[in-house]
Amino acid sequence: MTLAQARTQTCTVITRGRRTGAHHVTRVWFTVIDAHFYAASRRGLQGDWLQNALHSGSLEVRAMGSSWRGPASLVAVEDAPRVVEAFAEKYYKHPKVIAAWRQHAPTFVEVDLREQNAAT
Repeated sequence: MTLAQARTQTCTVITRGRRTGAHHVTRVWFTVIDAHFYAASRRGLQGDWLQNALHSGSLEVRAMGSSWRGPASLVAVEDAPRVVEAFAEKYYKHPKVIAAWRQHAPTFVEVDLREQNAAT
Protein backbone atom coordinates (compact mmCIF):
# COMPACT_ATOMS: atom_id res chain seq x y z
CA MET A 1 0.00 0.00 0.00
CA THR A 2 1.44 3.36 -1.00
CA LEU A 3 1.54 6.43 1.23
CA ALA A 4 -1.17 8.11 -0.84
CA GLN A 5 -3.41 5.06 -0.54
CA ALA A 6 -2.81 4.89 3.21
CA ARG A 7 -3.83 8.56 3.55
CA THR A 8 -7.28 8.09 2.00
CA GLN A 9 -10.05 8.36 4.59
CA THR A 10 -11.77 5.08 3.80
CA CYS A 11 -11.11 1.91 1.92
CA THR A 12 -13.19 -1.03 0.85
CA VAL A 13 -12.90 -4.46 2.39
CA ILE A 14 -14.23 -7.48 0.57
CA THR A 15 -15.07 -10.74 2.26
CA ARG A 16 -16.70 -13.95 1.11
CA GLY A 17 -19.87 -14.80 3.01
CA ARG A 18 -19.32 -17.63 5.46
CA ARG A 19 -22.80 -19.02 4.70
CA THR A 20 -23.57 -17.92 1.13
CA GLY A 21 -20.11 -17.67 -0.40
CA ALA A 22 -21.17 -14.34 -1.95
CA HIS A 23 -18.80 -11.38 -1.93
CA HIS A 24 -19.59 -8.66 0.63
CA VAL A 25 -18.25 -5.13 0.18
CA THR A 26 -17.92 -2.73 3.13
CA ARG A 27 -16.35 0.74 3.47
CA VAL A 28 -14.27 1.16 6.61
CA TRP A 29 -11.94 3.55 8.37
CA PHE A 30 -8.42 2.17 8.43
CA THR A 31 -4.84 2.91 9.27
CA VAL A 32 -1.49 1.35 8.43
CA ILE A 33 1.32 0.81 10.93
CA ASP A 34 4.60 -0.77 9.79
CA ALA A 35 3.04 -2.58 6.80
CA HIS A 36 0.11 -3.80 8.88
CA PHE A 37 -3.40 -2.73 7.84
CA TYR A 38 -5.93 -2.14 10.63
CA ALA A 39 -9.69 -1.62 10.35
CA ALA A 40 -12.28 -1.05 13.05
CA SER A 41 -15.49 -3.05 13.19
CA ARG A 42 -18.31 -0.73 14.28
CA ARG A 43 -20.37 -3.72 15.41
CA GLY A 44 -17.50 -5.45 17.18
CA LEU A 45 -17.42 -9.21 16.81
CA GLN A 46 -21.02 -9.09 15.55
CA GLY A 47 -19.98 -7.33 12.33
CA ASP A 48 -20.67 -9.58 9.35
CA TRP A 49 -17.60 -8.49 7.41
CA LEU A 50 -15.41 -9.22 10.43
CA GLN A 51 -16.98 -12.63 11.03
CA ASN A 52 -16.52 -13.45 7.35
CA ALA A 53 -12.86 -12.40 7.40
CA LEU A 54 -12.14 -14.42 10.53
CA HIS A 55 -13.98 -17.45 9.15
CA SER A 56 -12.02 -17.41 5.89
CA GLY A 57 -8.78 -16.24 7.49
CA SER A 58 -8.24 -13.50 4.90
CA LEU A 59 -9.43 -10.07 3.89
CA GLU A 60 -9.25 -8.21 0.58
CA VAL A 61 -8.50 -4.49 0.84
CA ARG A 62 -9.14 -2.00 -1.98
CA ALA A 63 -7.92 1.60 -2.07
CA MET A 64 -7.43 4.01 -4.96
CA GLY A 65 -7.70 1.41 -7.69
CA SER A 66 -5.41 -1.20 -6.10
CA SER A 67 -6.30 -4.35 -4.22
CA TRP A 68 -4.52 -6.60 -1.71
CA ARG A 69 -5.41 -9.80 0.08
CA GLY A 70 -3.75 -11.03 3.23
CA PRO A 71 -4.25 -13.06 6.38
CA ALA A 72 -6.79 -11.51 8.77
CA SER A 73 -6.63 -11.71 12.56
CA LEU A 74 -8.00 -9.89 15.57
CA VAL A 75 -5.78 -7.32 17.26
CA ALA A 76 -4.79 -8.38 20.77
CA VAL A 77 -6.36 -6.32 23.58
CA GLU A 78 -2.93 -5.14 24.75
CA ASP A 79 -2.16 -3.78 21.25
CA ALA A 80 -5.45 -1.87 20.87
CA PRO A 81 -4.22 1.41 22.48
CA ARG A 82 -1.39 1.67 19.94
CA VAL A 83 -3.85 1.12 17.10
CA VAL A 84 -6.31 3.67 18.56
CA GLU A 85 -3.50 6.26 18.63
CA ALA A 86 -2.71 5.60 14.97
CA PHE A 87 -6.38 6.16 14.16
CA ALA A 88 -6.33 9.32 16.32
CA GLU A 89 -3.47 10.72 14.24
CA LYS A 90 -5.22 10.00 10.96
CA TYR A 91 -8.79 10.91 12.00
CA TYR A 92 -7.98 13.96 14.15
CA LYS A 93 -11.06 15.71 12.74
CA HIS A 94 -13.24 13.23 14.65
CA PRO A 95 -12.21 13.88 18.28
CA LYS A 96 -15.45 12.54 19.80
CA VAL A 97 -15.07 9.19 18.09
CA ILE A 98 -11.43 8.92 19.11
CA ALA A 99 -12.23 9.91 22.72
CA ALA A 100 -14.85 7.16 22.86
CA TRP A 101 -12.38 4.67 21.38
CA ARG A 102 -9.80 5.62 23.99
CA GLN A 103 -12.35 4.74 26.67
CA HIS A 104 -13.55 1.54 24.98
CA ALA A 105 -11.50 0.42 22.00
CA PRO A 106 -13.46 -1.12 19.13
CA THR A 107 -12.70 -4.53 17.73
CA PHE A 108 -9.83 -4.21 15.26
CA VAL A 109 -8.82 -6.58 12.50
CA GLU A 110 -5.25 -6.70 11.23
CA VAL A 111 -3.86 -7.75 7.86
CA ASP A 112 -0.11 -8.15 7.49
CA LEU A 113 0.54 -6.49 4.14
CA ARG A 114 4.02 -8.04 4.02
CA GLU A 115 2.29 -11.39 3.49
CA GLN A 116 -0.15 -9.92 1.00
CA ASN A 117 -1.05 -11.20 -2.37
CA ALA A 118 -1.95 -8.60 -4.98
CA ALA A 119 -5.59 -9.22 -5.76
CA THR A 120 -5.68 -7.12 -8.93
